[in-house]
Amino acid sequence: MTTTAILKAINALPTQERMKIIEQVIHTIRLEMPKKRKKNPDNPSPSGDPWFDDPRNMAIVMEGIKSAKEEKCVSVEESPVLSAIFSKYS
Repeated sequence: MTTTAILKAINALPTQERMKIIEQVIHTIRLEMPKKRKKNPDNPSPSGDPWFDDPRNMAIVMEGIKSAKEEKCVSVEESPVLSAIFSKYS
């Protein structure tokens, strides 16, 4: 049955029955809505991305910050050659 056919069938019902169906749909939708997560105050993401809540992921981030501070990493500036290489993969 298509959505249009369902809506036509609902509209053909008496008002009180339609209201009951609408209430049931609203109730079902509410039950299926995901619960809003409380933002972890230690999460550095402005949007509260749950990826940062995983201690393993944060260990990777912290290791990268440490490497950058100790200058153990290489900074790459944009160049036509790099742009050409990366454009093949984007």
